[in-house]
Amino acid sequence: MKKIIQKISAAISESALPEKARAHYAAGRYKEASDLFKEMLKQSGDAETKRCLADCYLQRAWAMAGKGMFKEACVLWENYAAHADAPLQAQDVYVLWLLAGNSERKAYARLDAFNARQLDEEFPGLSVYLGALLVSGAADLLAHLPQDSALLKHWEWIGTAFAVYRNGERESCEQALKPLPYRSAFRDLRTLLKAQLPDGADSEQAPAMLAKIPDESPYQPLSKACLAYRQTGADFIASLSGLEHNQRRVVAQAKGLTARQTQLLEALIKHGGEPDAKTRFNLVLQYRDVFGNDAAQSYCLGALAEYPGGEKDYFKHFAGQDPFEANRVQALLHEQAENDYDAGFFWDRCIDILKKDRPANDRKIALILRHMADKAHPDDAAVLLADSLEYDPGDRQSYLNLLTIYQEQRSDSVQYAHWLECGLQRFPADTDLLVRAAKSAAARKAFKKAAAYAKALLQIDPVNTLAKHLLFANHMAHARRLVKTGKFHLVEKEIQAAEQLTIDKHLRHQADLLRGFYLWQAEDKSQGLQRIVDTLAKLHDDPINMHFQAQIEAGLLELPTQGLSRALPAFKDYLLSASQLQRLIGLLGYYDEQLDDSSLLFKALDKLNAPLKKSVEWLLDHDTLLLAWCQILEAIGHYELLKHCAKAAQARRHTPAWLYYRTLAECQGDTSHLDFMSLYRLKSALEEVRVGNDHKTAAAIARLLERASGASEHLPVEDETEDLALSPIGDDPIEDLFGHVPDAVFKRITKKIEEIMRKRDPDSLMAQFIRQHGNRLGQQRLTILFMNQDFLWSVAIFAGAEELKIEIGVSFDDIVNRFDQDSPQYSLPFN
Repeated sequence: MKKIIQKISAAISESALPEKARAHYAAGRYKEASDLFKEMLKQSGDAETKRCLADCYLQRAWAMAGKGMFKEACVLWENYAAHADAPLQAQDVYVLWLLAGNSERKAYARLDAFNARQLDEEFPGLSVYLGALLVSGAADLLAHLPQDSALLKHWEWIGTAFAVYRNGERESCEQALKPLPYRSAFRDLRTLLKAQLPDGADSEQAPAMLAKIPDESPYQPLSKACLAYRQTGADFIASLSGLEHNQRRVVAQAKGLTARQTQLLEALIKHGGEPDAKTRFNLVLQYRDVFGNDAAQSYCLGALAEYPGGEKDYFKHFAGQDPFEANRVQALLHEQAENDYDAGFFWDRCIDILKKDRPANDRKIALILRHMADKAHPDDAAVLLADSLEYDPGDRQSYLNLLTIYQEQRSDSVQYAHWLECGLQRFPADTDLLVRAAKSAAARKAFKKAAAYAKALLQIDPVNTLAKHLLFANHMAHARRLVKTGKFHLVEKEIQAAEQLTIDKHLRHQADLLRGFYLWQAEDKSQGLQRIVDTLAKLHDDPINMHFQAQIEAGLLELPTQGLSRALPAFKDYLLSASQLQRLIGLLGYYDEQLDDSSLLFKALDKLNAPLKKSVEWLLDHDTLLLAWCQILEAIGHYELLKHCAKAAQARRHTPAWLYYRTLAECQGDTSHLDFMSLYRLKSALEEVRVGNDHKTAAAIARLLERASGASEHLPVEDETEDLALSPIGDDPIEDLFGHVPDAVFKRITKKIEEIMRKRDPDSLMAQFIRQHGNRLGQQRLTILFMNQDFLWSVAIFAGAEELKIEIGVSFDDIVNRFDQDSPQYSLPFN
């Protein structure tokens, strides 16, 4: 029975053997598959089993070669050849594996069996590698190559090219390489030689030529070395890092680098080519003999700002430093630590040292002052820049920086005008300054001055659009004055002068519109009215812009508008599109520059009030457009439309910009009407936009807070905090009551106050506390106390702490008692 079971088991195993072998073969497990195929061959030597076994050996040979195990790959290929039918695969790579495994005798025997056709046509890849071996000096190969092969013939031409290449004979080398056909085994070598010819391709062409050499080419490593040799600086190090050590050594020698320079290169490559500040500092110290002591000292001094931990090593290796450098290092270190106050102290000492040798050091003093200005608050930056110009008055950028400060950051028209004049005196032909001067004059309605600056701009820059627009506006303003004074014979000449400025079609229509009003007033009312209507239709595709411009132009000429309004399309239920509102914004800006006051703009807008409000509600998704609309409304002071837009937009998206515009509109531009919660919200919004780097909104909110009457008592801006800290603590009831509360807790409370005030206004908070405590403490007494903004703020803090359930040790009665003596003692009317 046992023998029967064994026979049955063997039979089952034999039947499963082919299935297992094919499964391993299909899965790429060639070692397991080959073992099973060998067992199957012992039982039956069918051709398919033999083919599969041969393929297993071949695939394993490729895998071994891929791991650099060339001797093992050769043994496996020979096993493959013993089982495979002709023609054999991979005969060419087998030769290369033999050579790589130092089996030259076998390799040469194989090569002896190849004829010229096989080498040149069947195995072109082998020819390329054999050619590369010949180039590297493997002269023994020559005796084993077919004497009539193209490889040997081309090798003779390469030998000639090498000979003249070594002598630097560019033209002769090119001539020797010329006969090589496109498919030559030496084609990549030819590319290399051409890229390296002494007077050959320039630095831009050579990399492009070398890039044509394919990655699998045996000449690719040499190509990379040649590219690295051509690089300098950081690119040189990056290119070297992709080479092997021996290649790097050869490139360094070709560059003429010393042993120490080569060591430095290896250290940089070891750190990835981009070491951190500390590593760079230490490498410069270690290899200061390579850089030179002065250059190393200069670099390390500058690097201390980025790596302050190197200060001790710096003074250890560069002890002979002068006082100026010592103070400069300290200033840079304090800057790195964001300690601007102490940094300023050491910069001032540097300046004092430099002042001892004036005017030789004036330029250095000015550079330090400008460096300090880059890190200073706008007020301090303006002073520092102004001081720098005393030492170096020819620095154009400092004038531009001062103008930016006084225009955008710390609005001051007097200082802006002063520095603009100073800049123009120094640089009368500077286009940036002339543009600013022209804009400034136009904003002051000084059209003659604006025109003069515009003409000066056009002399320097004949195609300057701003200059042409300013001249156009000047001609138009003059033409209107002529119409109003009845000098009709001169009007057409002025309009034609405006049209001849080769400006855009839109402005030419503007000139034609004025011509229509001139005809309406001076010649033929019917013809003039028709021209006005036709021109407005060319300028605008909506009735609102048509009516607005008609009203403004008529108002500028002091003409009645009743008949004009009836001739234009109705606008009552019209909704502006985004582009049409943008056009209206442009018209407002254009006319605001030309009017002495905004009454005419107000009058025109008031007639369009209803459709404008509806249009804004329709365009609430266009944030950028509505912000531009708010900006122009703020500029002209139309607070009713501004409030409507900001309120609607803020209901959709609660952002600091909408809060700013809504607050400004609600107080009608009079910041003395702002209550403490409005100021608090603005201060919170200012912090938010500063974190978000929204400089434009931050500047607008900061200016509003500065203008606010009494705002500094409750909500100091950042540059006032030091002065606040110096004030007597006893005079500050907020400090008296809540000074003991930790800063972190106080911040949590103020955030809660902001949340409370978003849901309710100060009046409702006041009414709540009067209802809760009025019977006990007296309603009139509490009402009088709530007139004190500090009292209201203190109660808000108390309410915020209660909401958060934080025990701050201050009761409502404590707050009332603290403020009782400070409150005005009078009775409310009718009580």
